[in-house]
Amino acid sequence: MPKPQGSCGATKMKIMAIVSNNGESGQDSYGYDIWKTMKDQFHIYLDDGDIGNVYHHLNDLCKFNYLSRDDSTTDGRCFYRMTEEGQTLRGKFNKYLEIMDSSRIE
Repeated sequence: MPKPQGSCGATKMKIMAIVSNNGESGQDSYGYDIWKTMKDQFHIYLDDGDIGNVYHHLNDLCKFNYLSRDDSTTDGRCFYRMTEEGQTLRGKFNKYLEIMDSSRIE
């Protein structure tokens, strides 16, 4: 059964963790990089065609005002940043930050 529209499940929380982690590290977050991190860190969206799913989630997170999108770059990429409202969800995506941190140690 599909989730209700407007819900934030595990995949969106993983994306939030990636964007938060990148922001705290001074790195930019953009669609391809987020997809690659989902693939490498969380072992989901393994097929190249799955990148569209990431953009769908990113659009939703922007609509919910959890992320902001900057598409004013000269190279055509769109960068995503955490909003203050998005930071209020940290308790929900913190476990994914911990997974990312633990995978760096190994």
